[in-house]
Amino acid sequence: MKRLALGLALSLCVSTAALADGPALRIATEGAYPPFNLTKPDGQLGGLEVELANALCERMKRTCTIVAQDWDGIVPGLLSRKYDAIMATMNITPERMKAIAFSTPYMVVPAYFVAASNSGVDGTAATLKGKNVGAQTSTTHYRYVEKHLGSAVSLKSYDNASNLLADLKSGRIDAAITTGATASDWVKGDGSKSLQLVGKPLVDADVFGPGVGVGLRKEDADLKKSFDAAIASVVQDGTLARIAAKYVDFSVNP
Repeated sequence: MKRLALGLALSLCVSTAALADGPALRIATEGAYPPFNLTKPDGQLGGLEVELANALCERMKRTCTIVAQDWDGIVPGLLSRKYDAIMATMNITPERMKAIAFSTPYMVVPAYFVAASNSGVDGTAATLKGKNVGAQTSTTHYRYVEKHLGSAVSLKSYDNASNLLADLKSGRIDAAITTGATASDWVKGDGSKSLQLVGKPLVDADVFGPGVGVGLRKEDADLKKSFDAAIASVVQDGTLARIAAKYVDFSVNP
């Protein structure tokens, strides 16, 4: 998938909900992190989080437009008011909460290592020692490798998941760390069977936090309340589970 060179790309259009509880919202996603958010061949945005964003907007009775923003600029774009919220598989962490606020978690997604089938890597520190490991920059996955593997590996950063996968498949790195759903998609989509998901789900509450939340400006307390109520509603009535089942084979419920 090509990098979204333009900072903001308008897509998907609008929730059909009547504008009843406030002005229209703009929600940013990356558009390059399938199956959670992706850009379709026709240029429109799709994926679990895009569908969920529209469901949340319906519950809030707000008209919403989903826009695409490269990951590196996604928090600055929020703070500069290019959009009102972020839904881009962003884990709630103390570091990020210094700059922005979050809704309650709307999703919990495990992380995994992926490696070449003949690499000998099994996800343990011993088999990763001395290897080239890739992670998307400014992510909890990158921080996990920094914290748990440190100088034992050569850590390479990537601007998006598609470039990370490309280097893994070409052998320029020995292993990559990403979400379990993305890792599973990589393995399933690899016709040559050259990739495998290795090890167990990676757990570290200090790195990954309580889950994935909607990123918001700290001053938008009322908008946070609206998102929190909408998230509770889609979790309780099974809407989140039904949407997630279209994209992943595990529960994402917080």
